[in-house]
Amino acid sequence: MKKKKKRIGLKIFLTILILLCMGFISPLKLTKYDLHFSTLPEEFDGYKIVQISDFHCKEFGNNESLLIKTVKNTKPDLIVLTGDIVDEEHTVDNARYLLEGLRDVAPMYYVTGNHEYYTDGPYGGAPYDKFREICIENDVTILHNETAEIEKDGAKIRISGLDWWDSSANMRDVLGYADLSYFNILLCHDAAKFNFLSEYGYDLLFTGHIHGGLVRVPIGGGVFASDYTFFPKYDHGLYREKNSTMVCSSGLGDARIPRWNNPREVVFVKLHKD
Repeated sequence: MKKKKKRIGLKIFLTILILLCMGFISPLKLTKYDLHFSTLPEEFDGYKIVQISDFHCKEFGNNESLLIKTVKNTKPDLIVLTGDIVDEEHTVDNARYLLEGLRDVAPMYYVTGNHEYYTDGPYGGAPYDKFREICIENDVTILHNETAEIEKDGAKIRISGLDWWDSSANMRDVLGYADLSYFNILLCHDAAKFNFLSEYGYDLLFTGHIHGGLVRVPIGGGVFASDYTFFPKYDHGLYREKNSTMVCSSGLGDARIPRWNNPREVVFVKLHKD
């Protein structure tokens, strides 16, 4: 009887151990959202946007072939890159492969994250200046506290980018309120700023930075915030405050704490006119 109980106990222990270990497997995942807006021009009904965030020069196949294929298969109209594409721990090579592979897929817009500005690390800091050159070479629009217009069939929407260095604290001075005569998209690296940024009237925000909370538990969501607090309010998915909708990507790259129950994510958004 005692031996039987020990065997059962050992089986339970091994099962739990296997499940815990499986949680560290973080495959590439495509997350899809259909979002409806009354403010969207009819010409943009069905418009497709792919978001890449917190790439951290992570390798997905030879020369980023798997990541590039995943994006291409969605046939996007627009690609947005919401920061931490390069960092202080890696060379710029994988970022180059990624942008070169996506150059002819769709127009790309990029805004910085915190890691682009880090000055330490084994390579003397993040290769941000070199990455900017690669962006220019591959027709990526860098939104450094700037707004651009996107046109489709004679209609226009606006896309703005809040640079990490200036942060949301300077939002009023560097970008200000959305022009409500347009449908407005805002790219901002840090999802934690959503409550503040939702005051400014942007219809749709794309953010990241939180890495999905790194460790995701079935009840409670992400455990770790990027500021080393626990259970962040905005960690992954869709959020709505005031008249703004935020898409928060759990990102692609690694952080100091290993990801658990937290796949690496490419976000696909399809816009619909209500």
